[in-house]
Amino acid sequence: MRQNPMILIAVLLLAAMSCGVPEDDKPGTVASPLIDRTEIAENQLGNGESRNEYIYLFDVNNKLSPVLRKIPSNDLKVTDLINELTADLLAIERQANLNTTVPIGLSVAGVTQDSDLAIINFNAGGLEVIEGDELAKALAQIVWTLTETGDLDSIIISIEGEIKTWPTPNSGDQQLLRRIQFMSYAPEVTLGITG
Repeated sequence: MRQNPMILIAVLLLAAMSCGVPEDDKPGTVASPLIDRTEIAENQLGNGESRNEYIYLFDVNNKLSPVLRKIPSNDLKVTDLINELTADLLAIERQANLNTTVPIGLSVAGVTQDSDLAIINFNAGGLEVIEGDELAKALAQIVWTLTETGDLDSIIISIEGEIKTWPTPNSGDQQLLRRIQFMSYAPEVTLGITG
């Protein structure tokens, strides 16, 4: 009689240990309420000459809106994304009443990346010529676009090598810029969260 409870306990322990988290049948797939990553075909992600990436433009409600752009380089660089933010809008983007507040004269002098932090040095004649809400919106576009890739979490921006303090609508003046500081411009979620 004494062996039966011990066997029962052993069987229950083995059964409990064999239960676990079910294996993911689609590893690496993330359901996002903002961007449907499945809309980019696998063969479009990188063909050796270009790749598709999202940049953020502003809609008529002053909310960031993700837009798919073809980047003319397979090796994604910060400068490529900045250039897309200053490039002329596509016809479909104009029809959707999207716009950019990043100044056309903005040019990157250099980028240093350490893990998930990028220090971006801009040449003079770009960000420092705009102010107020337009400056905060331009910073929001830069931060949201550069952190979309998943490689970066925070950004420090300098002009001619001098690190500046920048206005953020949600955190006051800051040197270290993150998405959370620009949540007042965050894209509106209309698809809902699934999964």
